[in-house]
Amino acid sequence: MKVLTSKKAIIVMLSLGSVVLAGTIKDINSRTVNRARALEELAPAERTLASDENATQKVAVMLVDMSKASLINGNWEITRIVGADGVVTFDKNNNPEDAKKINKVPMKLVSTSLVRLNNDKDLQYKISLLSDFGTIAIFKNMGNGFEIIEAKKIKSTARDVNVASDEVELVLERALNQAKSGKILMGSDIEGSMTLTKTSIEGLSARLTNANGEVQSIDVASAQLMDGGSFKADVDGEEVAGVVFNNGKDGYRLSFVTGPLTGAMLNFVTAGELNKIEEKDADNNENYFEKEEQQVQAAAQNEAIEERRDVASDVENYEPVKVLSADEVRETAETQGFSF
Repeated sequence: MKVLTSKKAIIVMLSLGSVVLAGTIKDINSRTVNRARALEELAPAERTLASDENATQKVAVMLVDMSKASLINGNWEITRIVGADGVVTFDKNNNPEDAKKINKVPMKLVSTSLVRLNNDKDLQYKISLLSDFGTIAIFKNMGNGFEIIEAKKIKSTARDVNVASDEVELVLERALNQAKSGKILMGSDIEGSMTLTKTSIEGLSARLTNANGEVQSIDVASAQLMDGGSFKADVDGEEVAGVVFNNGKDGYRLSFVTGPLTGAMLNFVTAGELNKIEEKDADNNENYFEKEEQQVQAAAQNEAIEERRDVASDVENYEPVKVLSADEVRETAETQGFSF
């Protein structure tokens, strides 16, 4: 996303006087905000304005309890950006040139009034307004003023993963890591297991031996499942994110979005289902060789039939069989011997 390529990209200014955002989302004044997320503080901030050098801004900081992090965590589409100088740099709703642009950014609640964009510690903003209609306004000090972002949350269309029982023990059945090759990895090329519950992934372990012999691995002790089956975990200081969803009746597919296996897709099944798959593959192989043998036999029979047809069609060129008398047989044996 071009708008968020630096620390200074994306931000907005707050309106003058009382606690009102400059150009905030149009429907904010006509819609209610949950009182549980009340204003945390009203802090005056000095700012030099072109129209009134003595004007003072008041900054509203909204408190969002960490238990409500799901209201923030996820992908948002930026609808408006106003610079610290008061200049609107992006306006999807009112600028025809911006109307067709889609600027998406992941947000995460890192404290009761602070969100982080793009998982970048240098892109952290305070919350000024969070409505019940999935819109947000966040701001950050920039020079002598403020810059803010207005955005609307992107609703996930993915279904939550459906786990039949309280927990399911799973083993890795096959994998595909297109970043390395298009080969589907199976058998001795893979090793892995995990326990899937209705709310989490436990003990995820996977080892992949790619087509070039390179071995990749990942181990996740525990990760909470979020909306749409998505999950995040910290592995050796690196954030690993992905999504898990149903893959047939007894299978689950896990796809990595970030981490050492970014882009890889892993198919997990129960041990019983894996046995069925292996037995089916073995039967298919046995049937394959049986069909090969049958085809060879059929070809041999066809060849023999063709030879007989050739003989029958060329019967005029064959000499008749000469029947020898007993004396002629005795004479031939004495002079030439028997020919087997």
